[in-house]
Parts: sequence; C-alpha cells; structure tokens
Amino acid sequence: MDRIVVQRRFVPIAPRRGGSLLTQLLGYAGIERSPQLWLGSRLLMAMSVALAATVLPPLAAYAMNSDMGFGAPGAFNLTYMVGFMLLSGILAFLLVLVLVYMHLYYLMHDRVRRVEDVLPDFLLMVAAQMHAGLTPFAAFNAAARPEFGPLEREIKTITARAVGTESFTDALMALADHIDSPVLRRTISFFENGLRSGGKLANLLETAAEEIRDLDELRKETVLNTRTYTIFLIFILVGGLPLLLAISTEFLGIFSKLQSQVNVNSTTMMGNMLAPSLNLSPDFVGQMAIVIIVGTAMLVSIFIGVISEGKVLYGLRYWPPLAVMAYFFFFIVKTVLHGFLGMFS
Repeated sequence: MDRIVVQRRFVPIAPRRGGSLLTQLLGYAGIERSPQLWLGSRLLMAMSVALAATVLPPLAAYAMNSDMGFGAPGAFNLTYMVGFMLLSGILAFLLVLVLVYMHLYYLMHDRVRRVEDVLPDFLLMVAAQMHAGLTPFAAFNAAARPEFGPLEREIKTITARAVGTESFTDALMALADHIDSPVLRRTISFFENGLRSGGKLANLLETAAEEIRDLDELRKETVLNTRTYTIFLIFILVGGLPLLLAISTEFLGIFSKLQSQVNVNSTTMMGNMLAPSLNLSPDFVGQMAIVIIVGTAMLVSIFIGVISEGKVLYGLRYWPPLAVMAYFFFFIVKTVLHGFLGMFS
C-alpha cells in the first residue's frame, strides 16, 4: 500500500498526445480503419435506419388497420403524421449513434482489461530479461509474446518505431495513445523516469508488477464484499418489483369492475367504500408499471457497473437482459393472477 501511495503522488501519468477525439477512440479500441471511413459507414447506417423508422408508422397503421396517434387509415391528420414520422426518424438516428458509441466503448474497455490482466506478467518477464543482461529495448522486444494479446502487438509496433529515427522512450510514450489504461500510463511514466535517471530498472519493473497485482486484488476484494448487495438488488428487480406491480395492477382492475357494477343507491348506503372517486385506469397503471420496471433496471445496471468496474457506462450492458427478465416475470404473474381471480368473478 505504501508503494501505491508513493507512486501515485510522485510519478505523473503519461500525458495523452494530440489528435482528434475520434482518432483517439479508434486507437484505444484497436481499430486500424480510417476515421473518415469508419464514421461515414456508421452515419450511413444510422441514416438508413432513420429512413426506415420514418416510413414505418404509416405502414404499420395500414398493416394493423388501427390509429397510431395520427388518425385511422384513410383519415390521417397530415400534420400529426409528418411530426410523428420526423420524431421517429430522429429518435432512430440518435439511438443508432448511441449504440455505435456503446459498442466502441465496450471494445475499448475489453482491450484495457485484457492488457491490465497480463501487464504484471509482461513486466516480470521484461525484468527477468534485463537481469539476464539484455538492454531495455531488447528486453521489451524479447518479452513480447503472442499470449499477451493486444499488448504484444503494441510492443512490436513501438520496438519497430524505435529501430528507426525515433528514440525508445518516445516510442514507449506513444503506447499510451493506443491503450486507454491509467495503470499502463503510470507504469510507462515510472519506467521512463527510471530509464532517464539510471536506476535499477529490473527492480523497478518488479515493484510495478507487484503494485499492479495489489491494486487488482483490492479491486476484486471490493467486488466480492459488495456482491451480496448486487445479488439482493437483482432479486428485488427481477422478483419483488414485478410481483408487487402485478398484484397492484390486478387489484386495480378488479376494483374498477366492482366500482362499475355498484349502483348509486348501494354506493350511498355503503358510504362510498367500494366506489370512491378513482381517476386511474388499469391500462394506464399497467403502462406505468412497464416504465417503472425499465427505469429501475437501468438504475440497477448502472449500480452494477459502478461496483464492478467503477464506470457508469459499463453496467448499461446489463440493462436490456434485466429489463426483459423483470418484464417477463411481471407478465407471467399478471397472467396467473388474472386467470386465478377470474375464476371467482
């Protein structure tokens, strides 16, 4: 723990170099395609989906022969229909862009995780090569093994650049431009300072590897300590919340039927116990139950991402499956209750 505090306090993180934001993101994700071609293909896909979503509402209205919000087929309100079509296209366009960014984000995160998992082993191998008498450049080149995945490819790239006119330290600093890992940046700065000051580089690399493993153990311990709360929240979302919402929805439906069947005289005699003023409809409550389930699933997924990786966006990958499971259980419980209570009505 002392080494962690000392290194974070006195060793700066390697600064990020210039370049457009899109170029940096593609580099972090390991995508070697031209940024212009990559962005153009995604925008073309987003516009195609938006065009399909624009023409979908009137086609769906004709196919289902129902009112989609702008009138029945044959009696469309043109103003509402055009507005509805434009809104559908804009929402579809934005949704595709969000999904594209989320895919890029998960590629970046997966690459960082794979590098950080093998980084201690790589540093120890470099230190062993240097103890054997190799120079830092030769040790890095010899330690680049295929089992290190993305790190091996990046090390091969920087050693090839260092063979030319660029110095080994400058090429090593460029490694942070392709892997968005604070741990890797801090390790590179640590190694660069030792390389310039003439310290015992092999011992420094061994110390850095031990520190990275200590940090990873602390992170895993934190995740294990909070896993109980995560499981409890998932159980409440998938089991408890749909059950309560289904019971409430069915109770409101039965109450509304009883209210419609009680006449005015009996209502007055019973003191308005069975038919108080009620402005909520069962359909509206059922729709709000779905909104509550989806919103709660999003909050729970964000919590899982913060606990497991310390990142809000990382947990959003769990949002769709959690929402689907919660809604499926809500639908099952609501169907069973409706059939069971219908036997007595």
